[in-house]
Amino acid sequence: MASQQSPTPSRVLSVATSASHNFSKTALSSIKLIANIGIEGDCHAGETVQHRSRQHIKPPPANLRQVHIIPIEILQNIASKLLTDAMRQQLLAPGALGQNITTEGIDLLSLGSGTELHFMGDDVTPGEEAVLFLTGLRNPCPQIDRFQAGLKNHFLVRDQNRQIIQRLAGVMTTVKQGGIIKPGMRLQIAKPSTHTPLKAV
Repeated sequence: MASQQSPTPSRVLSVATSASHNFSKTALSSIKLIANIGIEGDCHAGETVQHRSRQHIKPPPANLRQVHIIPIEILQNIASKLLTDAMRQQLLAPGALGQNITTEGIDLLSLGSGTELHFMGDDVTPGEEAVLFLTGLRNPCPQIDRFQAGLKNHFLVRDQNRQIIQRLAGVMTTVKQGGIIKPGMRLQIAKPSTHTPLKAV
């Protein structure tokens, strides 16, 4: 797996978590990742799926959705299409769409399945940084419309036949290596040798 620095400076803007299954999450000064589990204290942490919409599946499938990340650029683009300042501010708030991490300067949707994200900081020893493993795309769910009426459609791109061709609600990851993530940290990308486009998980 080849490691490379993002060509555009990339960083963590905010981190958030929630112990309960609320739609939005609460911004924090840092989050702690636990390998193969997720974020300490977060309702979606676990080796098997924790999202309520999938907890009925027996046996429970592996949790490919431990940590949710959204680029701020996507949120800003969608916010520019909303009608009021209040709606825009609500969407841009840390953790508003249930994301654990909001990033800047990295096109997460273009990365392939199996890409690793390494979170680097001045106080982090190389090799001991938190590492996330990309598993797929977040599929925009009906809860987005309950958060703001009509918002879900902004996170879906359709072709002329109304078929979904792109999902914009960020990416899902699992924790490969535990550690601390906090705003201001830099991201380093390690891509697999073969590019496999991300699919909804």
